[in-house]
Amino acid sequence: MSFLEILKPRIVFGNLISSLGGFFLASKGDISYNLLFLNLISISLIVSASCIFNNIIDYKIDKHMNRTKKRILVTHPSFYSFSIFSAIFLGVLGLFLFGFFVNLLCMILAFCGFMIYVLFYSIILKTRSIYSTIVGSVSGAIPPVLGYCSVVNHINLCSVNLFLILFFWQIPHSYSIFIMHFNDYKNANIPVYPIIKPFFFTKRCVNVFIILFLISICFFTIIGCTGYKFLLILLFFSITWLYFSCKKYRYDKNNILWSKNVFYHSIFVMLILNFMMSIDFEC
Repeated sequence: MSFLEILKPRIVFGNLISSLGGFFLASKGDISYNLLFLNLISISLIVSASCIFNNIIDYKIDKHMNRTKKRILVTHPSFYSFSIFSAIFLGVLGLFLFGFFVNLLCMILAFCGFMIYVLFYSIILKTRSIYSTIVGSVSGAIPPVLGYCSVVNHINLCSVNLFLILFFWQIPHSYSIFIMHFNDYKNANIPVYPIIKPFFFTKRCVNVFIILFLISICFFTIIGCTGYKFLLILLFFSITWLYFSCKKYRYDKNNILWSKNVFYHSIFVMLILNFMMSIDFEC
């Protein structure tokens, strides 16, 4: 596996997509391409640094999981020191670009997201608490707020609601992954929800958070951040997501199939969310 894989490119790309949605929403059609470029570069650097630190912290856990046992820090421990240096360099550079070229608010928010993910989630809670995902979801909900605040340079009701939308989305997305890779998490002794709680209870939590996601989508239009096209389209696809989560969830024995349905629908809903935020904003 390439050293670049410890940057977790898919996670970096996902965070860039969500930050783009926040950026275009705040820009309202008046796009500063220089600011957009700086925002994307800064977020890429900080998320990459976070992912490298996560790999460094988790390399012993990764040995016990089929999907991670071939990561470079497991197969080539000699990269450990270089990885630490790379993570520090990328993180500091990303924060510098935010603070010097974008605004101080974004630098502070990015630093908070970095610390929550690396310190509180990866180091303190991941191997100790069933609620680590809740804490990790806080950091995962910050990139779209960074995109939004890079334009407006202040916290307002839209940015708070945007944070809640992404926070509520993170839980069903993550829990579906835990069930999909249940044996890996069990072998690594990581106390994620499906390991500690019955599948039925985990699925019920997924449904609750999808409903909270739906409510936050409605408020986004009610408070004037987006138009009604955004609301109608997101409601349609979010209700479809909820349907597949609720469908036979009490009795369905094929938990892997259920988790894949929820996971892929969560990805699709997120893409639609960011696309509609970019084109159906309220001026």
